[in-house]
Amino acid sequence: MNAELLAFGVGAIGLGIAILAAARRLYPRLDVPEDAEASLELLTAMLVGILLLTGLGLVLLALFA
Repeated sequence: MNAELLAFGVGAIGLGIAILAAARRLYPRLDVPEDAEASLELLTAMLVGILLLTGLGLVLLALFA
């Protein structure tokens, strides 16, 4: 087990969850048009998805490599 890969993986997963939680609290308070809000939600979802998948990959790599 590689501790550095595991730490980076857990950190990426934690960062993704933190961004998702912050976005859920922030987006209802923004006064932006509906189209802009939909674009922000899509970009946030893509960023969180990349972070979660990267973190999961690093954790699996650390555990099984």
